[in-house]
Amino acid sequence: MGEVEFPRRQDLAELGAAEYEALASLWEAVSTLHVELSTVLAAEDRARRLEDNAERRTDGARFAFEVEAFRGLGRAAFQCADELETLVWRYASAAAVLGISVLERLAAGGPPLSAEVVERLCVEPTLAEFECAVAIPVDGLLNRKGEHLERHREERRKMLHLVETAYECLGECDDPMDRSTAAGARISVDHPKRMDRPWVGLLDSLVGLALQHPNEISHVLKG
Repeated sequence: MGEVEFPRRQDLAELGAAEYEALASLWEAVSTLHVELSTVLAAEDRARRLEDNAERRTDGARFAFEVEAFRGLGRAAFQCADELETLVWRYASAAAVLGISVLERLAAGGPPLSAEVVERLCVEPTLAEFECAVAIPVDGLLNRKGEHLERHREERRKMLHLVETAYECLGECDDPMDRSTAAGARISVDHPKRMDRPWVGLLDSLVGLALQHPNEISHVLKG
């Protein structure tokens, strides 16, 4: 994912104060958490290499505490990455839904969202709320054409695939939920603990979507 900067306030001048402040705050949270997650994932990879090298180096040795230590380091990094992924999902999913909601109201020509509505949108969405947002066709929201628009369509398809994966996970866990119950779940809390997270392989796409929205809003306003 390439580097993305948050737009200047003057480029988002037509947004309400609550809309702007919430978008900026969530953008900062998501971008920082994503960087920290990348750092921890790199540390986890280093720990695995250290363990492998130590095992080869100490093969047959009386003492091999470094192997034990590096294995523990890997476990700690894995646990930290798992917690960070959950935090990234929580804030990136909210940022994505808020961004889509602002784009939707701009497309409809409505007034700025109230502070109460914005505050509600800043909470991690339920699975149904997230699905509803990412299912909105991008053609009527974005001032884009051609390949750029198709890239946005593809990102939305990835998010809808994530939603279906989440429904499957919630339906197959130890205490399975039917689809209507799962629709009200918030998956940072309700994801099955002993299964892969529903966002595996798609978290970077979600982060990209969340971080792009302020600039897409700016582009719509300029257009």
